[in-house]
Amino acid sequence: MSNLKNYYYQLLRRGTELLGLDLGYFASGGFWTTLGQGANTIIALLLTVAFANLLPKEIYGNYRYILSLAGIFNIFTLTGMNNAVVQATAAGNEGALRASVKYQLKWNFMMMLALWTLAGYYFWQDNFIFAASFFVLGIFSPATQALNTYGAYLAGKKEFKLNNIFGTLATVIYAVGMFIALLLTKEIASLITIYALTTFIANLLFYYKTVKLFNLSVAPSKEMLKYGRHLTFISFMGPIVTQIDSVILAYFWGPAQLATYALARAIPDRAAPFIKDIINLGMPKLAKKTLDDINKVFYKRIFQAMILGAVLAIGYVITAPFIFKYIFPKYLESVFYSRLLAIGFIFAAPLGYMGTAFTAQKLTKSILAGSVSATVVKISLYVILGTWGGILGLVLAQLIYYVIVTFINIIIWKFNKSYDKMTT
Repeated sequence: MSNLKNYYYQLLRRGTELLGLDLGYFASGGFWTTLGQGANTIIALLLTVAFANLLPKEIYGNYRYILSLAGIFNIFTLTGMNNAVVQATAAGNEGALRASVKYQLKWNFMMMLALWTLAGYYFWQDNFIFAASFFVLGIFSPATQALNTYGAYLAGKKEFKLNNIFGTLATVIYAVGMFIALLLTKEIASLITIYALTTFIANLLFYYKTVKLFNLSVAPSKEMLKYGRHLTFISFMGPIVTQIDSVILAYFWGPAQLATYALARAIPDRAAPFIKDIINLGMPKLAKKTLDDINKVFYKRIFQAMILGAVLAIGYVITAPFIFKYIFPKYLESVFYSRLLAIGFIFAAPLGYMGTAFTAQKLTKSILAGSVSATVVKISLYVILGTWGGILGLVLAQLIYYVIVTFINIIIWKFNKSYDKMTT
């Protein structure tokens, strides 16, 4: 065992010299991130199997449609605050978490009003199932969106082990609740209620656990709150961009098509956050580097990220038919679309790195330029290709989006001569 450990550390040292990356740091954080993401992926996959096999396509499609439509209303929350908390905590601000959550709870009141307004609209339309669903989401979702910031604090503290343990346990609470609900009912409003309750309880539990564990207090965090508002404004259309494909598909092509599309995205959508989380391990380190330091290895990191994405894409393309054959037998038509979506891994990795570098260095003008460009490109592609070609159109739109936005971000970095670091 001693020889194996020495050989392992020797490999890490050689890899660090070859790649110019602190592989010891990434191995430590990456182990727990990989373990956490792996556990979350397995749990989420098992739950998706339950949804796919226990619910008719129409019901599952409508369930996904409600959550997608509700997700758009995240525009009324401070979506950029988590990244601001990571950056502030990495820089030594221990009061960032509680200050952020307190501020978000006040701000997110607008989300509650918006969801209740939508519930009122559906009640007026005699769609009582949708009305009840959005009313319940209006009660719990605003608080859930604020409380989940505990993960950003732990990431900024480099508490990768604890962050992934808490994240996995939160997923277990949600998954167990939903699995029991699927066994007891097929009613959409009941499933939405259990979803809202379990996600709220899990985030509330681990938020308070984090606060108690680190004995956190509320400290003045004006710069962090200002940066969080900046990031929120920059990514204001983000929630719409994230959900618009599902809304377009359900509205123009029906909930059954949305169910097929959701299953095609089930595994690729879990892989993309995994790639991003691995890359985000570098946020605390990037926050302490100068822009010149990052610029020296910027293109090298882009290439390395693309290699990582390509390896994951090839692996998934090979295994996807077997996965669907045995666990999603009702959705074999999703295999083709799912394999196409995996090509996006190649570009998701470098986009994750560039986003981390921009955020860590507070390059707000560059973030704004990239966000606006990405929003315009994605919405345009989804609307045009989604309404024209349904599932295939949306898949092609996402791949084209990845290619275009990758080059846009590279151009933004290349011509960022002024290095627009935010001043207070």
